[in-house]
Amino acid sequence: MEIADRIMRILYVGGEGLLASDSFGRVHLLDDDLNVIRSSPRVPSGRPLYGLAVADGWVIGKDRMGALLRWSLDTLDLVNRLDPATVCDPARLVEREEPTPVSSRGIGIWNGRVHVTSGYHQQMLVLDLDTFEVVEIRDNICGTSPMEWASTEHPTRHAISDKSGNLRFGSFETLEFPDLVKLDDGNIHRVRYDARYDRFWCTQDFGEGETADIANGVVTVSVEGEKESEFLFARDDVEFVIFSPDYLRAYSGGFDSELHIFDNSTRELRIERTVSGFSHQLSDITISPAGDVFVLCQDGEIVRLTEDGEFVRGLGYRRQAVWDIQPSVEDPAVLYCATDSGVAVAEVRHRVSGPTLAVVEDHQTGHGFTRRVAPVAGGWAGVSRDGQVFRMARGGDRLWTRSLPGLLHTIASSPSGERLLIATNAGGIELDAASGEQTAVYQVDGLPVWTACYRSDDERILGTRNGVIAVFDGSSDEPRWRLDQGEYPKRMWTQDDLLYVVGDGGLKELEIGIGVRRRWSELLSNTAENATVSDGLVCVSSYGMQIAAYSHEGDDFVGFLEDLQDYPKALTIVRGADGAPYLLAGCRTGILSLYLMDRPVKRGIFAKLEDRWLPRRPAQYRLAVTSHGK
Repeated sequence: MEIADRIMRILYVGGEGLLASDSFGRVHLLDDDLNVIRSSPRVPSGRPLYGLAVADGWVIGKDRMGALLRWSLDTLDLVNRLDPATVCDPARLVEREEPTPVSSRGIGIWNGRVHVTSGYHQQMLVLDLDTFEVVEIRDNICGTSPMEWASTEHPTRHAISDKSGNLRFGSFETLEFPDLVKLDDGNIHRVRYDARYDRFWCTQDFGEGETADIANGVVTVSVEGEKESEFLFARDDVEFVIFSPDYLRAYSGGFDSELHIFDNSTRELRIERTVSGFSHQLSDITISPAGDVFVLCQDGEIVRLTEDGEFVRGLGYRRQAVWDIQPSVEDPAVLYCATDSGVAVAEVRHRVSGPTLAVVEDHQTGHGFTRRVAPVAGGWAGVSRDGQVFRMARGGDRLWTRSLPGLLHTIASSPSGERLLIATNAGGIELDAASGEQTAVYQVDGLPVWTACYRSDDERILGTRNGVIAVFDGSSDEPRWRLDQGEYPKRMWTQDDLLYVVGDGGLKELEIGIGVRRRWSELLSNTAENATVSDGLVCVSSYGMQIAAYSHEGDDFVGFLEDLQDYPKALTIVRGADGAPYLLAGCRTGILSLYLMDRPVKRGIFAKLEDRWLPRRPAQYRLAVTSHGK
């Protein structure tokens, strides 16, 4: 049996096997060789399952809208589902409040009770594990922030984290968590008790203080709630930490795509080995009682490792995603799509029913997933997750490939098409577009550069992870203008002599030399991922699986897509035969979705025309293990 939908969470259950939840609301049980033993039925309108826990023969899950589900562990039959819209205390809601999507993982199970924040984040549900009846609806222990993790591994001292970087200590017995320590400016995805040294390990998303949005990693905290030490090994979100059964090793990793194996034989935090070369960012981990390590990549691939980090086998999950869509230089109806397996070329064609898409080329590059593409004369240039920059011509002929240091994030072509600017953790690197030769490197305080674009052939713009926007004219190593706007960017481009930056805090419109003119972020529940500005409309997609539409001039909210099946990554505007705008969205599922953008609204903003799926393929990757001396 093949798993068709992307795996979101994994949890090893002793005596049973590897439990996995997917993006369509199902759970699966796999054996140690990653063969599917059984799967739960499909859930009507199933949504991604982020929370996953097992206790007393039950599997408990929480989906992205806050629905709670319970399956029998023996059969994986679904027994209960509580709807987030109605299982609440109406007296605690504001007028017309609806459940808010969130990728919250926190489920606290203690003494026959299940504690979880609901679709209304200021409320917490307490359920009876045996009957799944709601025993109490109470104020959220974490205030308005969803509970992100619950650790009940210590016999008396429990710990919970939230999505605002707070760690609280107390007890689920009394539901009192009076002791609080601030560890991060973002999520604390994992809190694990270290029984060897009677302490807790916590992950960081952003970091805190002077290193916030610059470096982050893991933090250790005493059972009394005092911060002991930290180890900053990451430049992106850290998603997990877990211990070997004997507590002699700890494993941690995240969006930098590296698994770090800590030597926990002494109290000092020390990385013993690092495993790299995974197919994607790392999103979860679990360990069997025998010490086998199972790592989940964000593309759905599961990798089994030995306790030392040596490769055993992979799931071979067939996946696909559309990361970026850019129109060609020669014809805006020809679209270059960055995908998990390479680059696809689509054409907009006009039919009686309206515009339609035809995929005319689909090239497998043999690199890691293509993160971004930039159109150049006769084809495109792209950056891949395994550190490659490449240029290809229509038809798939490769003109050149170049390896660059550090993780590569975005790529942009100069207006003349003669240069390429790549945003990397090692700075902004400029290449000659014809040969691929490096011509310049631009640094902003030595920080990781996450976005880059041109305003003219002589103006290069870089955006750092911690939100600095810097403009270089090429005549100096120092920027001629910079703005510390304080929120990390995901993408950036110039349009009508204005700069648009999308990321934490929504979409911002900036005027170079002045600063932020306006912002669009209303109703977005997570980091903005991409955006378009066209025909008086602004469309913004978010990591909350949403797409929102606003008017450009009045900033009015005019449309919303929220119940998407997976993350919308790529957005662009295409034209119908009459010149009318249509929104094309590319998602992690490998789907290209075309929407009508009526103004004034007749059939509604985001009226769906068609969906088209790209072929799914297994990831190609080769792991490497690096040992670190003492």
